[in-house]
Amino acid sequence: MKKGKISIILILILQFTLISSNISAIEIKSNFEQIDASNKTLEFSQQFSIPELKTKNEFINVYLKETNSFISNTGEPVLPTLLETFEFPIGTRIKDIKYTISDLGEIDLTGKIISAHKPVPKNNEDDAIQSEKNEEIYKSDQLFPDSWYSYKLSGGLNRKNEHSTFLTIQLNPVRYYPNRDKIVFAKSINLVITYEEPENLFVFPDEYDLLIISYDRYTALLNPLVAHKNSHGIKTKLVSLKDIYDNVYFPIQGRDNPEKIKYFIKNAKENWGITYVMLVGNFRKIPIRYTHLETDTGGTYEELEFISDLYYADIYDSEGNFSSWDTDSDGVYGEWPYPEFNAIEDNVDLIPDVYVGRLACMFSFEVRTMVNKIIDYEENTYGSDWFKTMIVFGGDTFHKKYEGGTNYDEGEVANEKALDFMKGFNHIKLWASLGNLTTKNILNEISNGAGFLYFVGHGNPEQWSTHENCDKNWTEGIHNKDMYKLSNKGMYPILMVGGCHNSEFDVTPLNFFKDPKKSWYFTTYVPECWSWVFVKVNKGGAIASMGSTGYGGVNIGDANNNDMPDCIEGADGWFETHFFRLYNEESLDILGETYGQTVADYVNKFPVYSDRYDCKIVETHELFGDPSLKIGGYK
Repeated sequence: MKKGKISIILILILQFTLISSNISAIEIKSNFEQIDASNKTLEFSQQFSIPELKTKNEFINVYLKETNSFISNTGEPVLPTLLETFEFPIGTRIKDIKYTISDLGEIDLTGKIISAHKPVPKNNEDDAIQSEKNEEIYKSDQLFPDSWYSYKLSGGLNRKNEHSTFLTIQLNPVRYYPNRDKIVFAKSINLVITYEEPENLFVFPDEYDLLIISYDRYTALLNPLVAHKNSHGIKTKLVSLKDIYDNVYFPIQGRDNPEKIKYFIKNAKENWGITYVMLVGNFRKIPIRYTHLETDTGGTYEELEFISDLYYADIYDSEGNFSSWDTDSDGVYGEWPYPEFNAIEDNVDLIPDVYVGRLACMFSFEVRTMVNKIIDYEENTYGSDWFKTMIVFGGDTFHKKYEGGTNYDEGEVANEKALDFMKGFNHIKLWASLGNLTTKNILNEISNGAGFLYFVGHGNPEQWSTHENCDKNWTEGIHNKDMYKLSNKGMYPILMVGGCHNSEFDVTPLNFFKDPKKSWYFTTYVPECWSWVFVKVNKGGAIASMGSTGYGGVNIGDANNNDMPDCIEGADGWFETHFFRLYNEESLDILGETYGQTVADYVNKFPVYSDRYDCKIVETHELFGDPSLKIGGYK
């Protein structure tokens, strides 16, 4: 971290222009050809071949070998795009973008281009691929997309933990006349980007690395962890909620308690230089923020609000301003009403500016357990044979009759993708297709020790399970009560789970009395959620977990007809597997950074500002654990 006092000059950046993406690996470009040093003018160009067409189920798919993505906004025509992300110092101003195209061509179509499907909730029922064709587009006589390029700006931490402005350019070499059944294409697109860097860059002090915000009664219990962190060079500051509310360190700001905490984190970033934030306390002890992103108002899968601790991590917007998540100042945060395609009411940046994790402790003994587990893990894991094992759990998440002609075992496909990224690890597969996905086998294999676990299927706050191929019966799975049978003490894995509501931590038995029917159906009456119980058990369990606080989402079938399962090309499947790629292929071995960069990459590569379902993927995911955790322990 850089030394010195913070000096921020905010320079207006052009507002977001909506884009989309569906790419399996991040590629940050920093090698623009600089053609005019004084004006900071950069050029980017690409040549394209003639589009290829495929027809499937009377719909048309379009391909270009030079592209790396597809338009994936729900309801919009699926077209190939080229997506590139560039980094600048935060506060950089994009002054102008000029483009030229050449060698235009046209192709008449024999049908309609397929529309992008919305992700299917990983709930407790099978659900068909859901088409939400945007009729306004499909009935239009105007070209779609409306330009040969688009771009978006976002702000947050890059791979080096430097605050950056990310400029993501989307080239649209194929455009569609829906009402004419025709596409036009360009063989060359050239962009000239004029930008201006800020005169004064973000410069943060180097006083602390980790900020622990604790429920008042837990602070004394955390002192051993503070001492441990400091001994490994992670300069740690412990504060209580009372310290925040009593103005002990900074003048209090904010309209409610979550906003007061967020402003405190902002002040700690600017005055102490913190990178990691650990919240210690469950939803009653450390306030939570509900985000109001709606995906099915009045329907079967209605979810009008859900927890998002990403709120605490997203401190700045793309212009360097405070990211309030309530840009219309109506007291409703992250507001995006359903079902309108462009009904977003609150702009959120989403890329982390600090890396946040939560220990959702209800009782003091859970705090003691987690302090001991974190210290044990970081002191004793390095070089252990058990760490080099990864166990995956999956099956057939959705029945083939809903896939539109394919028959993928979505959970096992995602498992296999993650294993591909985790070369050098011993792979153990507990799969429905292998007949070995039983509760006994799950407990036995985890108790033998593993560095990583990856569950993909269906879930709720009390259990996880899945199906065998084309079988509606549930596999045995694993329940909260089963986790107390684990005996992997001292051999703690990092857990990723794909399933609905496994990490919904605002659960309580009181929910049963408030709304018995709803609480029973959604299993919100349990004392603590599945993902947290897995972490907090004393005689084993995980050292950290990642999962969804709301409905998960998975793409099923092969809508873009590229012979690659959609379940790993976007939504939860891309997010979850990308975490393992960042750890093992890019060597990001601090838990919060690996997780936070997964969020950042998803934001930069998918249409989170224009597609509510992609936005929900990053807003729902929760990290239970120490964000400063050294994966694999200290040497």
